[in-house]
Amino acid sequence: MTRKVLVAILLASITTLSSAQTVTTPYNLTMTYPLISKDPCHLHGYRVAAGYQPQLLTWQKTYIYVDASYGHWWVPGANTQGSISIYSIAPIIRSYIKEFSLASPFVELSIGASYLSKTRLNGHNLGMHFSFQDQLGLGLAFGREKRLAVSLSALHYSNASLGSHNSGITVPLIINLNYRF
Repeated sequence: MTRKVLVAILLASITTLSSAQTVTTPYNLTMTYPLISKDPCHLHGYRVAAGYQPQLLTWQKTYIYVDASYGHWWVPGANTQGSISIYSIAPIIRSYIKEFSLASPFVELSIGASYLSKTRLNGHNLGMHFSFQDQLGLGLAFGREKRLAVSLSALHYSNASLGSHNSGITVPLIINLNYRF
């Protein structure tokens, strides 16, 4: 009997929290471009991501969605070790600070898994093909349905010293353009 009551309370809570959702669709696309690079210096590139937000992971002001991405990064004028492709999958937590009808500010946090196409980039030994992708940012979502969002983030790839080397890739400032459809 106690289990049935707990399950009923859990389901009622999830239903109540999910009904506060303002986002109308679970799918989104994100385009990322670096504004400032640090490690390695003069890094250029882009990142394209497709996201999915399950209704179960939606609360009043906080959303968790899954992001699958492809990034291509390069250092102009570098040798054959001057470019890398990165495939990642990560959960992203987005929490709205305050909701307005025109634009709502938010904070985002993400830690996920990545596959690096190379273990070296412009003389930096990344250690192994596996890496973590960390991202922290602030942004604005526009309109009541929050279909368009722009954010500034820091992005970092590292193997967390699981390998013998861990130079990592750090992009302290990127701009993200996100659209929900």
